Amino acid sequence: MAFWIVWLVMGVAFILLFTATVIPKIMLKTRAATLTVRVKAVDRYSDEYGDTVVYSPSSSVRRYIKRYRVGHDADGLYFCGELASVAAYAEYELTVYGEDNDIIQILRVKEKFNGSDKTSITRLPANTDYVTLRLVCIDDDPVPEERRAFNRGYVLWLCVLCVSLALSVDLMLWLGLTFALRLLDGFTMSMSLPVGVWAAVLGTTAAVTVCVTAIISLGGFFLRKRGDSDEAR
Repeated sequence: MAFWIVWLVMGVAFILLFTATVIPKIMLKTRAATLTVRVKAVDRYSDEYGDTVVYSPSSSVRRYIKRYRVGHDADGLYFCGELASVAAYAEYELTVYGEDNDIIQILRVKEKFNGSDKTSITRLPANTDYVTLRLVCIDDDPVPEERRAFNRGYVLWLCVLCVSLALSVDLMLWLGLTFALRLLDGFTMSMSLPVGVWAAVLGTTAAVTVCVTAIISLGGFFLRKRGDSDEAR
């Protein structure tokens, strides 16, 4: 009995570790395939803490935030933007990239300015290479998102995401059912399910997981695209 309990705990721990570490990275890859990366460095200078790079965002963002800088201070790496017009509230998204152009993190920032002409300082991961800025909302006005069209990269990473989630769910289900069978037969391994039953159960579960993941992702992609088009009108 002790063996099966340890087997179950180790199996569940492995699946949870995989889900917590690998799945988020795949989701970021899928998200990255929809983003338009428009970043232009317009100035660079150094001080006692290190290099600071000043960027000019896309034209739609420059109406509200004319430029932003990524630099170092005594507390580490940071982001700070300069407002082009007076605003009381803004919500924006910072996509943080590493040296290999992979997304490290996506930060959603909401803040009130109270007369300030700069955004607050947002701390960035130590391995940040550059940051892109997307405005979500300025005051009460939503800002349409600039996104890439439906593309092969998005389809590829969505497929990887679907397969990874289906594998995680199937492994968890297999562990649970196998342990339940061992409980029922008193850990004598006298009970088992036919191969056809296992194939039907795991195959159905995998298919449902893939379908749900694809529907949610594709639905979100095309609904957001339609919403952006409506706002643009």
